Amino acid sequence: MLVRLALTLFALQAGFHGFTASLPLVLARAGLPDEEIGLIVGAAAVVQVPAAFVGGALVDRFGGIAMLAAGAVAYLVGASILVVPGVDPAADRLPFVIARMSQGIGLALTLPAALSLVPRYIGPERRGFGLGFVGSAHNMTLILLPPLSLAILGGSRSLDSVALVVVGLVVVGIAVLATLARAGPRADEANDPEPASVGPRFRFVFRRAWAVPLAIILLYIAHWGVVTAYLPQRAELAGANVGLFFAADGVAVLALRIPSGWLADRMQPRILIIAGLIATVVAIGLLVLPPTTPILVVAGVLTGGGAGVIMTPILVELSRRSTDADRGSAFSMFSAASAGALVLGSVGVAPIVAAAGFSAAIGVTIGGLLLAAILAFGDRQLATRRAADRNVELEARPTG
Repeated sequence: MLVRLALTLFALQAGFHGFTASLPLVLARAGLPDEEIGLIVGAAAVVQVPAAFVGGALVDRFGGIAMLAAGAVAYLVGASILVVPGVDPAADRLPFVIARMSQGIGLALTLPAALSLVPRYIGPERRGFGLGFVGSAHNMTLILLPPLSLAILGGSRSLDSVALVVVGLVVVGIAVLATLARAGPRADEANDPEPASVGPRFRFVFRRAWAVPLAIILLYIAHWGVVTAYLPQRAELAGANVGLFFAADGVAVLALRIPSGWLADRMQPRILIIAGLIATVVAIGLLVLPPTTPILVVAGVLTGGGAGVIMTPILVELSRRSTDADRGSAFSMFSAASAGALVLGSVGVAPIVAAAGFSAAIGVTIGGLLLAAILAFGDRQLATRRAADRNVELEARPTG
């Protein structure tokens, strides 16, 4: 069942990552300035923040399977808009903004829904491994789709072909999801009077115990908003292959995601988080240099390596600091923090890019990474190694 869940997530996330590298290039070729490209690309993250809050409550109420299906529909809408005849960024930006908003809604629903289902299919003693395995499916999409979309774009010179491939992959994801929906949870979950991720009513939940992990994610992922919004066109002008950057990043994440899950079940999360932050600082520092393909590959390996050792411990912490009744909300808060970070990195730094350039924006995000390291050092729970099958002591009752 865990394999089917991973395959579902892999195929559905094509609805987002199929446009990660291709959309900024199409907009740049249409003559749009960098700051406007950042605003359009960042629209997905802007809508993802409120969608994640609502999505968390929906996952808790209706379950992960239903919300994966809803996310798939959002992805189909986002891709379909881009194949409507007459859609041209040089003439009208609105369809691209709407498409990105649909993609942001899809991401806000699918990733938290999939992660909330992990405890349903694997025992608590292997939860870190399970979260790492399913998370690696998302990263596999990041490995394959950006270079694939750039290859399709290079052959057809049209975003329509990319969008049609994305639609096909999302439909495959829906088909695999249907087989998952017909299968039940593992035996011990089937007899649970409160199945994972399904609560009695629609409600918004936040626990104070989630605050520090979410703040770390917010400060950490801001660099990725800068990279996705402004690096592709910068690399193309310099003649560097930005697709290899995304591929190297995805391969590194994939290589470390499952091992970091195994380690997160056995060692202090803080050690892994700090190591990942250091690797990320070095990586984005390299991006300040004039872009070449070798530099981008090295930077991609380091950014992916940093993500590989940061994300899984944070997800394990959120899982341990929540219960079955509010785990969907916890992972949706994770999605909201990620989206907020992308907003900061794409839309928020647009004035900085316009006034002082790409290097200044990188400097701002490095400051955020240092602040994330300080928070990791200050959280005593992140310095404690706990058994994987026990939730940590919650700091407050859920409110909603």
